[in-house]
Amino acid sequence: MEQTGLSERVAREKAAYDGGTVFQNSSKLQARFYHVFSCPNSQHAERVFEESIVSYAKGRDILDYGCLGGGDAPRYRAMGARNITGIDISETGIAEANANFGAFAKFFVADAHSMPFEDNSFDLVVGRAILHHLNLDRALNEIRRVLRPGGSAIFIEPLGGNPGAKFIRALTPRARTADERALTRQDIVKGNVVFGGESHHFFNLVSVPVAMLTSLTPMGPDNILLRLADIPDRILARSPLKYWMRMAVLVWHKA
Repeated sequence: MEQTGLSERVAREKAAYDGGTVFQNSSKLQARFYHVFSCPNSQHAERVFEESIVSYAKGRDILDYGCLGGGDAPRYRAMGARNITGIDISETGIAEANANFGAFAKFFVADAHSMPFEDNSFDLVVGRAILHHLNLDRALNEIRRVLRPGGSAIFIEPLGGNPGAKFIRALTPRARTADERALTRQDIVKGNVVFGGESHHFFNLVSVPVAMLTSLTPMGPDNILLRLADIPDRILARSPLKYWMRMAVLVWHKA
């Protein structure tokens, strides 16, 4: 019964991205609340995500987990990755990836819960906003399976506890698939146990309500209010309130 439910979930995700409007609606949401996703603290998150990958990428075999159209493959190549492999459930996305980047990377249509790779195949697994689409228990254990000892898994993911993000999600149900569930503190702790080592980073608490309001004004995302909001967010990221933030860069290390 569990496998049947998982198969149905995978089919729903596949349909949402191959033939649905989730991606388009999500893009509209990001355009409407542009400041949330482009404010100084969000840009800080992107830099940390990039720097975390750079730290482990050179000379390594990388798996882009949930690669969609493979657009990050050139970045990994520039970072000095030895081999780049991507998987996604979307046939449309993988066709695009192979057409554009197949000369230097390999892409496969595959279920992230059950990947067609041997144990210990990769040094680094990277993903952007993918884990919260999956059955987390299955996904974490599958990622650990394909990682080599000493390998790392780096993800940037939305968190479920942020009040502002909850409000945005409530207003825009069509911008998500039916099975999406932003990660909780318990989910992150579960990953820590699965992998054995972690070094996470958290972003966007004060910035979220300020960015939502300034998105309604002519101000740009790098405005004085959001620059000021970046200061407490960097402090709160080291406090127990970090699990109420909007997003996290999750860095796990396979012991």
